[in-house]
Parts: sequence; structure tokens; C-alpha cells
Amino acid sequence: MEEVVVGLLAAVGSIVFYGSYAVPIKTPAVLDAKMDPIIYQSYKSFTCFATCWLVLIYTPLKFTWWGMLGALIWVINGCAAVRAVQLVGIGLAQSLWSSLSIIVAYIWGVYIFKEAVQNHTLSLLSIFIMMMGMLGVGFAVGSQSEKNPANQCDASQVDSSNELGSSLLVKEPKKFVNNGRKDASQVHMHRLIQFKGIGLAILVGVLNGSFLIPLKYAHQDVVGVEYLVSFGVGSIAITFIVLGIYWCSCKLSGNSFPSFKFKEGAKPALLTGLLWSLGNFLSIYATLYLGYSLGWPLVQCQLLISACWAVFYYKEVSSIMMAFILVASSVIVVGGAVMLSFFGTVG
Repeated sequence: MEEVVVGLLAAVGSIVFYGSYAVPIKTPAVLDAKMDPIIYQSYKSFTCFATCWLVLIYTPLKFTWWGMLGALIWVINGCAAVRAVQLVGIGLAQSLWSSLSIIVAYIWGVYIFKEAVQNHTLSLLSIFIMMMGMLGVGFAVGSQSEKNPANQCDASQVDSSNELGSSLLVKEPKKFVNNGRKDASQVHMHRLIQFKGIGLAILVGVLNGSFLIPLKYAHQDVVGVEYLVSFGVGSIAITFIVLGIYWCSCKLSGNSFPSFKFKEGAKPALLTGLLWSLGNFLSIYATLYLGYSLGWPLVQCQLLISACWAVFYYKEVSSIMMAFILVASSVIVVGGAVMLSFFGTVG
């Protein structure tokens, strides 16, 4: 019982940090700097690498190659997440990937790792209820950005040195200069941006739901947070490789390599990495003590925190009706999470 309590407390802490880690991505400093997603991810990876050694205070130094695989998933996931938030906003993006993460994690836990389920039917019902609630949150938050396509387009542009959007990975179609076609082109661009953002959020959901799978397989070599050093080393190594490939692709295509924007973007990006690392640290304890098919879906309630940031800090919801839908959907998510804690798996 004590382990269950520790697991639940770890899940709550992880929810808070994971739900807040994307907030700095949409700060004015980052948006004005128009930081490239891969450059932003490099700061996150550095923070992950710098903080991973703190676990050696109370755990022995161990290494597993599974940590490298986990880092590869995370770096790809991180770049996609930054870009998704830039394109469609924190509320819509995180609601989509959190919903998908629950499904993917449950499939891994129950059907792949054969974790015992107290009540299979009610567990699936709990997952479904949480998903519906999360989609409701995403609808409420995303509806505001839908009403302001021009603003969304501006926020989505990313710098690749001197020319906006010149990067191979983040290139956007150019606006028509003809006044008669300006409105139509803005609508088309907004739809394209929404499509890209939603697609990236789906990718993040699949990768996020599979994120701690390497840790499951690594348990023969490391246990719990012993995994973090391998993951931290892997994150910085994979990031250097990705940066190298990115630099080569820019040179071969005749584009300039994007600036690191240290003065404008370093602090928000490093804060993003720190918040994410804290959430990751606690999520390991949540899945260790609650099982993957229970602990990881509970962690996805991070959406509630990100929705609060979207509404109260970024003012992404202004309509009373949408605010009501948001509150009701949040209650549904919590209700589904409570059901899952009763009928899901522990250990």
C-alpha cells in the first residue's frame, strides 16, 4: 500500500511538471526569437544531461544501451512537440498527444507486457472516458485559435538564420502578395498549419505513449531512476548527431544553419528542459510503483495543468461556453483517472 501511495504522489508531481514544461515555448521571448524546434530541443537535451547526474547522490552509476533508445525517442518527440505547440497552441496539441499517449501506453502495458488488470472492461471504459474528456479540453482551448488564423500563422513561423521558415524542416508556404487573394491564402495557410500541427501532435502521442518502454526492457540492467544517467548521456549524444545531420542538410540545400538565439531563448528553453526533467524523474516512480498501464495514463492528466496555463495565462479561451466545456471536460478526465486507479493495474 505504501508503494501505491508513493506512486500516486509521484504521478501528481509528474502531472504538474509535465503540464507546465511546454509553457515557456509560447513565451513572447521565444515567439519573437522564432527559434527553430531542433535548436530549442538542443537546450532541453543539455538540461536533461546536466541534471541526470544528480541521481548519483543516492543511486550507483550504471549504464544501459536502452537509455540511448529512450533518448532517441525523446529527441524526436521533443522536436515534434515544440513545433506542434508553435503551430496549434499548447491546449490543442497537448490534448491530442495526451489522449493518444493513454491508448498507446495501455496497449503496451496490458497487451505487450501482460500486466494484470483488475477489471479489463472497466479499465477500457476509464481510458475511453479520459480520452473524451481530453478531446473536450482540446476542443475548448483550440476553438479560440481557430477564430484567429492570422495570429496563429504569425506565431508558427520559425527562424532559420536570416529568412523566416527557410529551414527544410519548418518551411511554410509563402503568402500571396496580391490583395485580392490575401484572405484566401491566409485561410489556406491556417488550414495547412493546423494540419501539420495536428499531425505532429499525433506523432508525439504515439512516441510519448512508448517513451518509457526502453526502461521496461532495461530493468535487467538498471532499476528506476538508475536509468536516468544512460538516458541523459543518450539525449546529448543523439542531439549532437541530429544537429550534425541538420547542419549538413542546410549546407547541401544552400540554407543557413539557424541561430541558437542564446540571449533571447536560452532561459525559456533551459526552463522547459528542467520542468520536463522533473516530470520525467517523477514519472519513473509512478510507473515503477503503479505499473505502466496505470501510472503512465495517470501522468497524462498533465493536460489539466496545461489547459489551466492556456486559459488563465495565455488567454486561449475567452468564451463562457468554451470555458464551461473546458471545466466539464476536466472533471470528466479526473473522473476517468479515478476509475482507472480503481480498476486498472498496480505493479
